[in-house]
Amino acid sequence: MLLKELDLNKLHVFAAVAEHGGVSRAAAELGRTPSAVSQSVTALEDALGVKLFDRIGKRLVLTRGGQLLHADVRGHHAALQRTVDTLRQDAGDVRGSVRVGVYLGFPRLRLATFLTRFRADHPHVELRIVYAPQEDLSARLLRGRLDFAFALRPRSDTHAALTSTQLFEEALLLVATRRFFRRGFTVDALARTPVVDYYQSDPLIERWLAHHYGRRAPKPTVAIWAATTDLVLDLLLNHAGAGVLPRTVAAPYLRSGRLRAVRTQRAALTDWIWLNEVRNAYRDRALAVFRETVVRELA
Repeated sequence: MLLKELDLNKLHVFAAVAEHGGVSRAAAELGRTPSAVSQSVTALEDALGVKLFDRIGKRLVLTRGGQLLHADVRGHHAALQRTVDTLRQDAGDVRGSVRVGVYLGFPRLRLATFLTRFRADHPHVELRIVYAPQEDLSARLLRGRLDFAFALRPRSDTHAALTSTQLFEEALLLVATRRFFRRGFTVDALARTPVVDYYQSDPLIERWLAHHYGRRAPKPTVAIWAATTDLVLDLLLNHAGAGVLPRTVAAPYLRSGRLRAVRTQRAALTDWIWLNEVRNAYRDRALAVFRETVVRELA
């Protein structure tokens, strides 16, 4: 027998009778007559070909088959009620889940601080974080597998279905350990220094050099393509070479002296961080509150 052939209303009636151990109380809860409730249970038993209740005295007691059915119906009913409560939430606690994509170099301390504070304010919202390359994040947004994505590039100019909100600016510094500064570290020394960078498709070191030195920029030698900010930082701390880091990531190590920054005459090269999302997408209360909080606290 297929599930679609079952009358779900009869399952609801069955669950009420099982909970109350009799027809009269179940009928009162359901707003039906006792005879209608009895007929519904009998029809369900006939459809299943299984006896669901034994009559013991004045009570109806579940058979083993009835116990099995009741356990599943009760579990699904509770799960469905939670979903309905989430969908119809009004002025009470914000509930639901938010799926957030994060590019691999996003400042982790800033992200952790924001997420912790958001959860403290909204403890019934589940946050699901996905780290991925930026193009993958855009693809996940378009397939409905993410609600929001933090990215280094706005995607509204390349994907009409997406919209982008500018959040905050990150200053980028060229840093290395003290080992590379023993005789002073100039841009000329960079030509002899191994470089740790992110992606071959978009070398950040070349963009940094072009910004600060233009045509005078030396040709860097990239020794390691590390992809993530975390790995670049760890490699630099282990004397793998020089590399570009966001100021917020490098700051604790600059203060402690474990890293040093190359000084330049021009203002720092910066990257803008963007929030990408599907244009005109439906937002339940959890998603709306998350977006409002991101824009308020990070923009």
